[in-house]
Amino acid sequence: MPQGHHHQLVADTPVGGRYRVRRMIGRWKVGTAYDVSAPDTPGVRTLIALDVQPGQTARYLRWVQREAQRNGPLPADLLLPIDGGHIAGEAVYMVLGPFRGRSMSQAVKKLGPFGERRVAEVGHRLARLVAAAHDGGVHLGSLRPTTVLLDPEGDDPDRPVIFDMGLSRGLGDLLVNPPRPARSYWAPDRPRDGGRPTAADDIFGVGALLYHLLTADRPPKVDPEGVKVVTPPSWKRTDAELAAYLDPVVLRAMASRARDRYPDAHLLAEALAALSEVFGLSPAAREMLGLPSRDAGFRREPTSPHLLHDYLGLPPEHPTIDGIPELDLDPEDD
Repeated sequence: MPQGHHHQLVADTPVGGRYRVRRMIGRWKVGTAYDVSAPDTPGVRTLIALDVQPGQTARYLRWVQREAQRNGPLPADLLLPIDGGHIAGEAVYMVLGPFRGRSMSQAVKKLGPFGERRVAEVGHRLARLVAAAHDGGVHLGSLRPTTVLLDPEGDDPDRPVIFDMGLSRGLGDLLVNPPRPARSYWAPDRPRDGGRPTAADDIFGVGALLYHLLTADRPPKVDPEGVKVVTPPSWKRTDAELAAYLDPVVLRAMASRARDRYPDAHLLAEALAALSEVFGLSPAAREMLGLPSRDAGFRREPTSPHLLHDYLGLPPEHPTIDGIPELDLDPEDD
């Protein structure tokens, strides 16, 4: 991880009159991260030493105070800023919940694409977390495989945790060396300069993460005009007999226009929960309901590439298949 000009804090260093450094856990492009403890809080938390732009320290302190006040009541699996302060010079710190588990990016690299049942389960729980953030007035805007952590306690591999420092909510404008946006997970109708994220942007991000989980590939670039049709993710998973049932959910979440996506993250979560129930049926139950089952001699039919237009009832525009997506070599997208 690239090292910036962040202050190096050794073990047992007090920070902010409340925290005490236990160990360094990583040097990231955005800052240096540490495990810290606090006498009034059980367990550990994550403290990140950051460099803000010259003259922006006071602005950062006001920003992090607003974030902390709003984020305090939100679920613990939303790792959002909950405290922050000044170290020295232009160096500041931010405190979030404990950075634990393995990133979605690492999990996919090690295990390959997830099965359709696990995609639906992880996606359902992830959408519930995003919905909780929205209910609390927080739009994330930075969802990507490296900021979604899985299995934080080592006992539930399908439990997601979202690590979000607030880069899209103003922090990125204050830092000396902010990371590049993960364009593969940005909605096509989101301004290139970012702006403040919306609920529709996060719904697109969840859909793109589901695409990545199911295929182990980066999501294809989505045509902002909706003329080119995104390749359904099940086309890349011919080994997964039920993958086609995820197509309408993923493609609706990834619709090119905000008005064509799920109206809110709760509805996306409900759709994924329903799929989890379908995927949990026994082969005999599937056969009785006419659902795919290799044992029943089911012949898998590929999803139409025009599914999203048909699903949403959009007028025909003679779309073309977008084939294999172009490679986006931004290293921050993995």
